[in-house]
Amino acid sequence: MPLPVIDGAAAANPDVPHQRSIPLVAVWLVAVLGALAGLQWLGMAVRDPRAMLHLEDLDAYRIAGSRVLHGVSLYDTPLHPNTRSGWDFVYTPFAALLFVPLTALHGAVFTGVGGLANFAMLTGAVVAALSILGYRRDRRMLILGPAAAGLLLFCEPIRSTMAFGQINILLLLLVLADTALPDSARGKGVLIGIATGIKLTPAFFILYLVVTGRFRAAATASGTLIATMAIGLAVLPKDSLAFWGGVFADSSRIGAPDTPYNESLRGLIARSLGSGGGAQVLWLAAALAFAAVCLVLARRLSVSGRELPAVILCGLTATVVSPFSWIHHWVWLAPLLIYLAHLAIRHRSLPIAAVLLAVFLICAGGFYRLFGVYREHILDFENHGLAELLVHNAYTWLVPMLFGATVIALRRGAPSGERLSA
Repeated sequence: MPLPVIDGAAAANPDVPHQRSIPLVAVWLVAVLGALAGLQWLGMAVRDPRAMLHLEDLDAYRIAGSRVLHGVSLYDTPLHPNTRSGWDFVYTPFAALLFVPLTALHGAVFTGVGGLANFAMLTGAVVAALSILGYRRDRRMLILGPAAAGLLLFCEPIRSTMAFGQINILLLLLVLADTALPDSARGKGVLIGIATGIKLTPAFFILYLVVTGRFRAAATASGTLIATMAIGLAVLPKDSLAFWGGVFADSSRIGAPDTPYNESLRGLIARSLGSGGGAQVLWLAAALAFAAVCLVLARRLSVSGRELPAVILCGLTATVVSPFSWIHHWVWLAPLLIYLAHLAIRHRSLPIAAVLLAVFLICAGGFYRLFGVYREHILDFENHGLAELLVHNAYTWLVPMLFGATVIALRRGAPSGERLSA
């Protein structure tokens, strides 16, 4: 899955202002398609809100906020009564403090705020990704942002995050917005630190800051993370001691590793080889190898002025090496689609357009229904043998494929004139 001619416009010199304008044809094409997609999604949400916007996870966050207000432990019992697992609170005490305002929302207001907030943050993530690519923040971006977000509603990780009211789009926005800041910005690293203070997976981006030589930003992110831990300890001392004392490492609070929808290296290995001691060692070794390869490639991408693909690679790798990754954790596929679309349009490349289509078909959600195929996403298709191994772990296989594509792209390099400062 080659990504030829990776563009390094904005990142080659992050202190240079954005000057490249989004092509007008692309703006109106995405605007029309995005409006149609958004209306289609809205129609489905109106007809079947329990499927499209049930917000089960956002409700769980609200319960966590309520526990904070009433002095009830976050981690001793599941958030929903009469359940043994699957509804345990798995975020930090600091995250629970952020969820307290949700306790004031109920009924249609809760549903409306949950849906609109996630869509607004998705739009912000699109704008941040385009800004990293060096596009000017003008009226064209104002049109393209929500339109592209409308199209991304049919990307399954985004669709399911919207449906569950998950926090993944917020984390995506925080990391992309931080990355969009110039390296000279004093606050660079703060948003990554906050994201890590909410959920530990974004800690991988602190490693990325270190390996790319952004030591001040890495220190800022680490300091911000420590500040969130201190806030949690000050307000919720018992819960903080429980979480940082071991709860954070207990992936069984999410589910068994061989759960069908655990799209991670650990899930692939557990479903294929079992979850015994040998399989655990294999997973740890594979996860460390994936992380090391990613950081090496991401550093080379960043040094050569290709910041967005570097960050996307880190986001996808952090997801695949995580002990447990639901489909809605794979929101980093959304900026990957944006980046591939950018390459296909900028270089008028049919091969890249074909890759874009292939990646979209893998991560599409609700899209197949438009053609009379009643499967929500690729994991719903029944397969056996080798086909099951490949298709049911499609998200996981994408990451090593991207590693290979990155190696090819780095060897080819960018042609003369590609690494501009605009």
